[in-house]
Amino acid sequence: MKILDIGCGKRKYPSSIGIDKNPNSDADIIRDLNKLPYPFKKNEFDAVYMSHVLEHLRKPFKVLKEVERILKPRGKLIIRVPHFSCVNAYGNPDHKHYYACQSFIDLERDTNFRIEKLKLNYSSYRETLPKKVISSFFSFFANLNTKFCERFWCYWIGGFSEIYVEYRLKN
Repeated sequence: MKILDIGCGKRKYPSSIGIDKNPNSDADIIRDLNKLPYPFKKNEFDAVYMSHVLEHLRKPFKVLKEVERILKPRGKLIIRVPHFSCVNAYGNPDHKHYYACQSFIDLERDTNFRIEKLKLNYSSYRETLPKKVISSFFSFFANLNTKFCERFWCYWIGGFSEIYVEYRLKN
């Protein structure tokens, strides 16, 4: 399985090819991620992983169209971004875009991607056991109805850390 990690930073996805603009990253290819097209053939990858990079890009929709080009038919795209209600979303001056679950639902209309999994995570993966239990509790109930959660609940209990989405490219 051939995997591309776009914006891999210092935590490249295992057994993947990493591409990042930072020369101090674990990337195999150093490149400005806003410069398209990427140096890959059409239908080259089985999967593309993008963890906390989409919010940094100037034209994320164009980058996702480029991902469509380099993914094989039925290829998988995994995206993680900060949720708009998280302080990390608007607290980082390098972030150019803010996302809600609906952002990724709407993306299906304009691309050949179909959602396989979409979920809100209440807290990040670096936490103690008691925080993990509380985080799992809130995440479970939030994902029962993400629209209700984003409209009301995230203001009652605080912001959600991230959105996790898995897409499958249509044939």
